Amino acid sequence: MYKKREEQTLDEHALVANARRGDVGAFEELVRRHQDIAFRTAYLVLRDADAAEDAAQEAMVKAYRAIARFHEGGAFRPWLLKIVSNQALTMARSRKRQQAALERASAEPHALLDIDETLIDRERARLIWSALQSLNDRERMAVYLRYFLGLPERELAEYLGVPPGTVKSRLHRALEHLRKLIATDWPQLIEEHAT
Repeated sequence: MYKKREEQTLDEHALVANARRGDVGAFEELVRRHQDIAFRTAYLVLRDADAAEDAAQEAMVKAYRAIARFHEGGAFRPWLLKIVSNQALTMARSRKRQQAALERASAEPHALLDIDETLIDRERARLIWSALQSLNDRERMAVYLRYFLGLPERELAEYLGVPPGTVKSRLHRALEHLRKLIATDWPQLIEEHAT
């Protein structure tokens, strides 16, 4: 298993080197290998499949344009995910501005929905996502990448641009911040979990 991973890493370094020299096929192979995690990263930020697909594709275009500046010998995935997450965060901010403008323009009250278990589950999920959105961008992306996408701490360290030992303390602080936010602003999440 370790040997296969090592071969894949060496192969990836060769693909990156070839892509840096202008080999479009090599870059297309890198995209093929990482398109799923790029989409999932964008989806965690945007919570919309179409928007996540757009963000991932736009990020791939940006990565292609920037591949010559990629640090040779570095890990490609964290570098790519940083581009993807930045693109998704930019799109999310734009969507929030558009949504706020639409809400100001719309004076009609929303129809009341019947409450059932599914709606309660959706409301709980919405509250959790609201709590996550209250974290700053760096904390939120660290939590997404580590706990939602399972990015190894070594790659997360590269993504964050910090030594590997710093990752655990950053994650700990982000989770502590999230706990405090939930306790203050969304105590019903704690109460529901306790029952």
